[in-house]
Amino acid sequence: MNQYGEAVGDTGVRPDTSRRRSAWGRFTAVAAAAVSKVTSPGGRTGYGTRGRNRAAQDTVPSATVHPHARSRMTRRTASVGLAIACLLLGTAAVPASPAPEPGQAGGGDGWVLSTTDTSKNYSPTFIGNGYLAARVPAAGHGYSSTPIVTQSQLAGFYARLPSKFEDRASLPSWATLGFGRGGDLYGIGRWSCAFNQLCPAMYGQISGGAFVERSHPGSVAGGYLAGLNNGGNPTVDGAGVIPIRDAPAGKATLAVRYANGSGDPQTIHLGVNGTLQQLTLPSTGGWDDWATLTVPVTLTAGANTLKIIVEEGDTARVNVDYLTVYPDGAQPPTDIASATIGTTSKYRQSLDLRTGVLSTSFDWTSPAGDTTSFDYEVNANRADGHLGTVSVRAVPHWSGTATVVDQFDGQGLKYASTRNARVDGRTATLSQTVVTDGNLVTAGLNSVLRVNDRAVPTKAMAVPDDGTAGQSATIPVRAGQPLRITKYVGVASSVDTDRSLRSATPQQAAAKTAARASADGYRQALARNSTAWSRLWQSSISIPGDSAMTAQIRASMFYLLASTRAGVDWSISPAGLSSDGYGGHVFWDTETWMYPALLAQYPDIARGANTYRQKLLPAARAAAKELSTPAHPIKGAKFPWQSALTGKEETPPPWNEGNTELHINSDIALAQWQYYQASGDERWLRDKAWPVLKDIADYWATRAEPDPAGGYDINDVMGPDEYHDYVDNSVTTNAGAQASLRIAVRAARILGRPADPEWSKVADGLKIPVDTTLNIHPEFEGYNGQTVKQADVTLLQYPWAVPMPAGLAQNDLDYYQARTDPNGPSMTDAIATIASAALGSPDCQTYNYMRNSVDPYQAAPFNQWYETRNGGAFNFTTGQGGYLQEFLYGFTGMRWGTDTITIDPFLPPQLPGVDITRVKWQGRTFDLSVGQQTTKLTLRSGPPLPVRVGIGSDDVRKVKPGTALQVPTRHPAGDATNCEP
Repeated sequence: MNQYGEAVGDTGVRPDTSRRRSAWGRFTAVAAAAVSKVTSPGGRTGYGTRGRNRAAQDTVPSATVHPHARSRMTRRTASVGLAIACLLLGTAAVPASPAPEPGQAGGGDGWVLSTTDTSKNYSPTFIGNGYLAARVPAAGHGYSSTPIVTQSQLAGFYARLPSKFEDRASLPSWATLGFGRGGDLYGIGRWSCAFNQLCPAMYGQISGGAFVERSHPGSVAGGYLAGLNNGGNPTVDGAGVIPIRDAPAGKATLAVRYANGSGDPQTIHLGVNGTLQQLTLPSTGGWDDWATLTVPVTLTAGANTLKIIVEEGDTARVNVDYLTVYPDGAQPPTDIASATIGTTSKYRQSLDLRTGVLSTSFDWTSPAGDTTSFDYEVNANRADGHLGTVSVRAVPHWSGTATVVDQFDGQGLKYASTRNARVDGRTATLSQTVVTDGNLVTAGLNSVLRVNDRAVPTKAMAVPDDGTAGQSATIPVRAGQPLRITKYVGVASSVDTDRSLRSATPQQAAAKTAARASADGYRQALARNSTAWSRLWQSSISIPGDSAMTAQIRASMFYLLASTRAGVDWSISPAGLSSDGYGGHVFWDTETWMYPALLAQYPDIARGANTYRQKLLPAARAAAKELSTPAHPIKGAKFPWQSALTGKEETPPPWNEGNTELHINSDIALAQWQYYQASGDERWLRDKAWPVLKDIADYWATRAEPDPAGGYDINDVMGPDEYHDYVDNSVTTNAGAQASLRIAVRAARILGRPADPEWSKVADGLKIPVDTTLNIHPEFEGYNGQTVKQADVTLLQYPWAVPMPAGLAQNDLDYYQARTDPNGPSMTDAIATIASAALGSPDCQTYNYMRNSVDPYQAAPFNQWYETRNGGAFNFTTGQGGYLQEFLYGFTGMRWGTDTITIDPFLPPQLPGVDITRVKWQGRTFDLSVGQQTTKLTLRSGPPLPVRVGIGSDDVRKVKPGTALQVPTRHPAGDATNCEP
């Protein structure tokens, strides 16, 4: 669902087509679906492009368009009950700028990504250890709402909202650490605007689903408050707060500059010192047109608070540029308030992918004229998932008494509340308990402050009543004498999967982690973190001689690894641990896009995605049982399309994917089977995977319906192409169900378990139709060339490996490439790259697919990903997983088997090669080096490795430890040298 909706899009209603209804009518009797054509030039898809219901806070700033990016209107099909079309508002923001040049990436080694200018083409990156993560703003620590909200995430930290659905909650920002003199502290003082100044709304405190937008020109600061209406729905409680200082008491004029391109007057509420009044904002004609509305107000002397907020009953399809209060009867001011407190110079921010440390260095001059040199380092410790550190080397260029502040900043809190904030001044320890809404999860936060590795006496701070807690210390400083100030943050929760929940409460566990780390010292914490990351990076993917592409690949793997770890079994959402994007829910994105990218080199980490599904199997069984009727009994398990804490379906009305996007069951079955193929662990297959595989097979065997003409149908579904709902015999859904049934039969044979004869009967009878005129697989019954959202039929080739002639496979690629919406999500071209490499597609096809899969979506300076060419979810770990699979499975032709692995290398001439180290398979570790002429597989360790050379071939060779197998590398036929995507 479009979540930026400050503009109204025209809506075309697709009439309900005639369908044969089945026993599924009681939950699929929703009549029509809307195809919403998005027409405003400035809205963005942020909760994603899948018709999601709530706004994400990780919305994307404007950036430079990559030369290959194409601007097209995004379309989305949404199923809505009772034949009511659901409006989608706004288009998506301009996405990715080109990846950094080699000089911007740490001297061209592909490991360090950096920037010296955050005023343009900048989005804050995140650091994480697979359990704890934080998005860190340009300031180098703490919290910021611009250009996107910087959240602190914890795996499994879910809340239950008033809607009864579960979303991931956000911790207070744990990375806040300030230093300065008197009241001038870097990174602590909250922004305010003076009386008689223009106060950009983007600099205020933004909350409740509102966000900063930059896609429309003409704002005074380059951005504005947006998201006050999302997808046609007012963002109730969406707000922007602006503190005003130095105001005289009495009457004044307040001006609101806004844009309203909706065509109708819109309402919103204005608060002055807590007193609200409703404003009616006339249309401005377009979203690039701005107008000013003035209202009389009464101020108190000194500090005042202005607030724009959406209340119940407001329409709120507006953007807000600035607010200002000035003397009654005077001319409006022209002075624009600065975004920062004090000034900075010599700025540089760098992310070291080798260690997961984000460093930010600069000189800061306070409003009082004190200059201090800072070098911040923020890290979520890879060696200890429950530890985060923030350390700053501060060099004051002044002498006197300094103040150090350690905070948990409540501005970052979302869907949670805090309690029991305490400061132990003797040990310089700050603690706080965080409870998610609905009392689902409790977390303990504990921070130990050290200055030059020593405890300094602290005291509790007076803090805003927003969940913030803090401690401060005063210390003498001398000009030019450096200080090392470090906070050690321990965190634990009531749903941790990697520690004993019986031994300690979350707060006790967090306190133990922080105390232990502070006793060992910062150097030891950093060394242990570096060692842990070094072990992970023994497995690598690189392009010889191309540091820029290598940096793209490494960053993609880094963000995946930052979002998951062995023992933490909460799986990965489409934005990873970078934010609560997509509600932190788990979709098919995990099993189909991210999991295979981890499985090849990090099977112990990938395994957690399977464990997550296994432990939530009871909820999936209950969901299948609820669908069962006397006329059509259902067995087995139906896994949710959107999953969170409890494993219940988290797709709320009016979105219908939870009822129809049933291919999620097959995606889960394939992932379980792939882990068995990669590990050969028969005990795991028996004890862990078999119940899941059996129940999914039972579900498909009873969900499919006998066709009077013969065979079996699966009706009223949505395939991966989410532009078309309630279709019959989605070819990809059927292929996945068929594979799931056959996987269960194979697993039963391996384990000596009985296999229900219905599994094979239904698998053999499911329809995988071919249009013999076009020589393609039609996407579903009645498909006639409509626009497709994303990879669907092409998934038949990979990962489903449906047998088909090469000509048919190539026709599928060509046919659907021309019919896939270029503004769909980023994964489509990844599948096309892998499939075309397997086929040996001629000319520039494979190379162009590969470039198109990354260039329009990756953003400087930290090689993060947008969901679509026009914005969307950010950082989009789903797209990163698809991109990584191109190198692991595309150019190598590597495929898993129970008895062999397969390699079938293919390389476009533009790639000098692909080097992959430490791939794991059934107790073996091997390297692959794909060269332009020859591909070499070297077995590092383990028993001899059986290798099938060529997909589908009978040529199986055994590679002994310490030896290498060399095979020819295939190349595209025709002219593959002059390639323009």
